[in-house]
Amino acid sequence: MTTLVRAEQEQTGLGFTLERVSLGYGRDLVVQEIDLRVVPGEVLVVVGASGSGKSTLLRALAGLLTPVSGRILAGDADVAGTSGERAMVFQDDGLLPWRSVRRNIELPLRIRKVGRRERAAAAHAWIERVGLNEAEDKLPRELSGGMRQRVQLARALVASPRAVLMDEPFGALDAQTRAQMQRVLLDVLRDTRATVVFVTHDVDEALLLADRVAVLGGHGVRTVLDVRGTADRASLRDRILKEL
Repeated sequence: MTTLVRAEQEQTGLGFTLERVSLGYGRDLVVQEIDLRVVPGEVLVVVGASGSGKSTLLRALAGLLTPVSGRILAGDADVAGTSGERAMVFQDDGLLPWRSVRRNIELPLRIRKVGRRERAAAAHAWIERVGLNEAEDKLPRELSGGMRQRVQLARALVASPRAVLMDEPFGALDAQTRAQMQRVLLDVLRDTRATVVFVTHDVDEALLLADRVAVLGGHGVRTVLDVRGTADRASLRDRILKEL
């Protein structure tokens, strides 16, 4: 068993605490005085209309944006810049066009100076988990949009982060491919203890993926709803739509 596999099995999800957090660009505040707790190991889906601050919130959790005011904790530590414990998955896959599928997935491990054999074994394991066995040596230009997102997902998870921050990663895909990627994500999440914060404007996607849903609007969090164990999804959907 490789060191990376052991690390994944032993990892615990990373929780977040936001205390009166305001975020914005220059003088323009996008969200104001948010109080929110993300439970370690949960899938929190953030839903909101365009301009509500979903992506801004995710960037702050990733350490790519400093709050105007307030405090963000990752575990017990203030978020101050990026960290290998927090991986980002974007709508634009950002794959390096000159690197094969396997070498794109290996990249985070190479940056961490993981040995060649160990990173090759870890990349191969993730290639199998996301269903890209026949594409290991292909370049990004030879892949479909859904396959490229599978590569990005594997690249984000290969180094066993404690939190995965996903910014509408399936938003540009057609409906059929999007449904396939949602199933892939659900399958992958069963095997990881990482916390996931997933941003979307699609209420049905939120209800499919989430343990809890946080609805953003009016410069803040309107409500947080528990999806687990709730049989009446239609009522939840109606309530979320009313809050948007």
